[in-house]
Amino acid sequence: MSGAETAEDVDPEADAADGPDPFARLVAGVSIADLSAIFGAGLWVVLVLSGGLSQVERALALAPLVVVPLGVGLAATGEFAGLSGRLLGAAVALLPVGAASMALSLVVDAGPVAAGLAAPWVFVTSLLALAGVSRTVERGTVRPLDRALVDAGLAYVPVAAVALVLSHLGITFWFEPTIVLLTAVHFHFAGFALPVLAGVTGRHLGGFDGVVRAVAAVILVGPAIIAVGISFSPLVEVVAVGAFTVAVAAFGLLTLVRIVPSLDLLPAALVGASALALPASMVLALGYGVAAFSGTNPLGLSIGRMVTLHGSLNAYGFALCGVVGWRVCRRGE
Repeated sequence: MSGAETAEDVDPEADAADGPDPFARLVAGVSIADLSAIFGAGLWVVLVLSGGLSQVERALALAPLVVVPLGVGLAATGEFAGLSGRLLGAAVALLPVGAASMALSLVVDAGPVAAGLAAPWVFVTSLLALAGVSRTVERGTVRPLDRALVDAGLAYVPVAAVALVLSHLGITFWFEPTIVLLTAVHFHFAGFALPVLAGVTGRHLGGFDGVVRAVAAVILVGPAIIAVGISFSPLVEVVAVGAFTVAVAAFGLLTLVRIVPSLDLLPAALVGASALALPASMVLALGYGVAAFSGTNPLGLSIGRMVTLHGSLNAYGFALCGVVGWRVCRRGE
């Protein structure tokens, strides 16, 4: 992440010149990614109304069915070419099947059948990760930072898919079973949605500079460092969560001050709601991280309360409002 980003690094016209758009394939004028999200939203409503999903599972199902398709559509339009474009195009074509299969894995009993239903989502997200990594290799640099954030979001999301398969199989290593399931939730939202939306924001701004670049860099690496801390070191966890909390809250404020006023009414309301959810959600995350490190619990945050408050703010307030808001904004361009 060294060196200053120049105007050439984030030339908006370069996006259109990168090669064929993997979302150019339309059905009745609607992109495959958007169709996947529309289909997914309908399936999500059916699953929720059936009453077969817990609160965690409802948020988890929302990610592949709605958030990831809209996020991929936002992140990738006009920016992928060559091998990365082919990989991304294959992933998009398989999104509806992989997402529906993953969601259905949540309504059957945990075991080999559920793991088998979730396995296609591992394949689809692996294609997304390979597309992100390939694009970074094709550029030969992690700059510009807005594109690096998108690539990182694509690279993080298979962690969520693998965690879900492990949870279905009852493979928890040294963690509590709930932690493994929540890892699947975390890497769909903090791992995928946050870096991708930060990258889209950076593209809208024409690049990151000064303190904003440092904030974006923390968002880029934060999910990975927090995962290492949770796995091996409470000290690393609380330091990483603290830095991540500050960066994400700052990103929310940046969005409110510099982005929302430049948008039309509907996208401004949705993106603003997404930005407002971030500081509240991150305060809860910091409180829980401090509790895990110190053995005290000043906010009274149990796992159940974190799921209800932090999880809902991330899934519905931040991620869903964010991807829908930016997608509506793009439709108006």
